[in-house]
Amino acid sequence: MLSLGSNIPGDFDSPAGQLTHGLELLERAPDGEHLEIVETSRVFATPPWGGVEQEDFCNVTVLVRTSLPPLSLLHHCQEVEEAALRRRIIRWGPRTLDVDIVWLAREEPGAEPVQIESPDAAGHTQWGEELLVPHPYAHQRAFVLVPWLDLECARQPWCLLKGSTVSEWLSILDAHEVEQVTVHE
Repeated sequence: MLSLGSNIPGDFDSPAGQLTHGLELLERAPDGEHLEIVETSRVFATPPWGGVEQEDFCNVTVLVRTSLPPLSLLHHCQEVEEAALRRRIIRWGPRTLDVDIVWLAREEPGAEPVQIESPDAAGHTQWGEELLVPHPYAHQRAFVLVPWLDLECARQPWCLLKGSTVSEWLSILDAHEVEQVTVHE
């Protein structure tokens, strides 16, 4: 599961255009690898998170199927951000494109997907210093959870985040924060 966000149009007419371009770039997996976007949420308008004064974001959540191992997927996502001229200047600041891996599962032939097991007490799997899944803040962010709930897969019994459904996580967030995440017009 990937979450994409933008609040700077860059070379496009809008942040939503930047997201569309980002999705196209994601599907261009490195040679010999496969990445397919299985399901995409609608585009949501979301207020900035993290206390930095800036424009609202456009966000989508996508379910992908890929042959890329987790770290290679992370590096591919970073290459997509770089192609969108992403600059990491201010933490939680404005950006042309942000692509986060929020959740991973393994598909077993003939069976439902299985969330990648988490070896640590906090419920995360870590690959080196670079990648921690599920994303450590995904369950606290309406801008991730509301678009995720827009996906059919969010209603499947196998789609759990830290042992709870997306709906359950949303129910404990501040209602005002959740209400501020709206379908982008």
